[in-house]
Parts: sequence; C-alpha cells; structure tokens
Amino acid sequence: METMTPGQWRRPMLEPPVDPIAHFRSIRTQTQQERTHIMERVRGTYFHHPMHEEALEFIDDLIGLIVEERSLKAGNHAALAHELQGFAVIGEPRAGKSTLLRRIFQKHPAFPGYGIVGSGCPLITIIPEGACTLPRFAIDALRKLGMPAQTVPRDEKQLAHLVRDHMRLMGVKILHIDEAHHITQPANETQMKKIINTFKCLMIDSEWPVALIFSGIPELTQALQLTDQLSGRFSFMRLRNLTIAGDSRKVQGIICNLASLANLEMTDAHQAAVAARLIHASKYQLGRSIVYVQDAIENALKRRERREEGDANPVRLTPEDFARAYARKTAAEAADNPFIADDWEYIRFRAPLDEEGVEDAPVKRKRGRSLGSRNKGN
Repeated sequence: METMTPGQWRRPMLEPPVDPIAHFRSIRTQTQQERTHIMERVRGTYFHHPMHEEALEFIDDLIGLIVEERSLKAGNHAALAHELQGFAVIGEPRAGKSTLLRRIFQKHPAFPGYGIVGSGCPLITIIPEGACTLPRFAIDALRKLGMPAQTVPRDEKQLAHLVRDHMRLMGVKILHIDEAHHITQPANETQMKKIINTFKCLMIDSEWPVALIFSGIPELTQALQLTDQLSGRFSFMRLRNLTIAGDSRKVQGIICNLASLANLEMTDAHQAAVAARLIHASKYQLGRSIVYVQDAIENALKRRERREEGDANPVRLTPEDFARAYARKTAAEAADNPFIADDWEYIRFRAPLDEEGVEDAPVKRKRGRSLGSRNKGN
C-alpha cells in the first residue's frame, strides 16, 4: 500500500455553496419569471391600515417617553428616570398586525436601517418560534443582537440583565416581540410569573430601561393582565374586524388596485359580489382578505398563460379564481366554499390548514345556486 508524506496530503477542495434562490430563478421559464415579477408588485403593495395613524401615535408616545427619561436623568430628577412602558397591538390571526407595525418601523425616521443586521437601528424585532420558552426567547434575542448563544441563565432576572446589557451595547432601546403569544402559550402559573418578571426587569432599570412593543392574538391580553406589575405599564390597541356593511367598498378598491397591477380586469358586478364573500371567507380579517386577493390574481395569471396561442380575448379576474384560492388554503369542498355556494353567509368559517380556526359563524344552511352559475364572466 502506497503511503503519502505530509507534504503530499491535501485537503479536498469543496465547491462553493450554490445560491438556492439563484438556482431556482435560473430554472424558471420566461413565462414563470414574468409572473414572478408581477406578483412581486402585487404582494409588495401596502394598503394603509385603518388604524395606522393610531398605532403611529402610540409608537411616537413611546419615543417621547424615552426622550423624557433621558432628560430627567440629566436633570435633577434622576430618581424618576428608571422605567419605560410597553405597547401591545392585539388582533385575530391575519388581522394585519405584523404588516402594520413593520410598515411603520420601515418608514419612521426614528428607526433607520430597521431589519438590517448591524445597521445600528435602536429597535429590533424578535419572532418567537412555535410554543416558545423564556430561554428560547432569550437566545433568539441575543442572536438578533449579534451574540450567538446556545445556553442562557435559568434565573429570569439574570436572563433579563443579560439581554438588556447586550441591548445597551448595541444601542437598542425598543424591543418588538411579534407573535408574542408564543411565549405565553406553554406557560403554567410559575412560568408566567417568570416571564412577567423578565419583561418588567427589561422596562425598569436605572441605567438602560427598554420599551417593549408586543403584537399577538387576543389571548396575549389576558397574559399581560395577570398582574398589575405588567399591565399597568402597557397600553393596548385592538385591531377591529372588518364588517360587510362598512368595509365592502374598501375591499372592492383593494381588489381593483391589485388587479390593475397585474393588468387584469374584473367586472363591477363580480367585484361587488366577491367583496362580501371575501370578507366572510377571511374571517373578517384584513390581512387574510388581501392574501386571498393576491392568490386569486396569481390563479388568473396562470389561466392567461395557458390560453391558446392567438387567443386575443382578455382574461379577467373572476369569482372562480377566488374559489380556487380559498380551496387551496382550506381544502374546502365546493359546498363549503363561500365563493361558490349561494348560501355563503351561513358557511362556517374555515381556517387555513396551518392555523387553528374557531368555527363561530351561523350554522343554518340553505341550498342554492353558486355565484358562478348566476354571474358568468371570463
């Protein structure tokens, strides 16, 4: 057997890793790439949330408290300058909480470089994964602050000091916890006290108090209000549900605007008929309704791609595109699809398969013709 001297041994050369996004893009057809460009515009369009200005006012108030705290510390009232407050945006799943806050953070002059690692932005966002524990939250927070960690102290006060010390090191004064209910979901009474103590410690400090912004589903309110130590330091804003009477015209406008970005038309009759059904199918949540519009538009674009060469007839956005979008999200049969069934207002809510839904719509059902059978349109 031939032996190799140390000088002859060479470490095998490894190929540089392939950029998966570039690879995926390279194998898509020209038609698929064109659809991707259109959908980037469609999905990248932001609609001013009805509560945008109210949320902005809450955030400006938090910034004012931070400035006030610094002024007190610099003056003769240092004893008063040791705590900040919190703000919680509460809403049902897909109400638009995350999009609303992200838009404010991206456009606010107080948060330059928001979302860019190493930008020095004074606000960071943590998104807990699944049923998050307090140590898991701390590890995620430290990684966001540029300190990879595998283990953290078990004591909640030590943990809070560790996170706050690194926030101070990075110049971060506001911590936004999105999907914050994931931290409180698995907690028993003892764990909840530790979680509350951690958040309270972050807000109260003689040198570097931190302001908190939470966004989550309604059960988060109950967790934050378990003790006056935390609830008394928080302000709350609840995102209201859509209503058919009050929001149908707004939803029609969203459909029309997004469709125009894709060079698609939809008849006025179909817009009016779909708007109410869309609100109902979306469980009266703005964010989910926009997602269904986006998916319906992509369905129409695919139909346009499949039409026979030389077919000059315009492809319009139709109720069937919305029905397909709903079916793909929920696996609903035609009889339970609000864009197909005539008795849509009596269909029980169907949540997307990856969410926990609450069925609380009226249970009375009547049978009739579908929307598509009454309103034929291409």
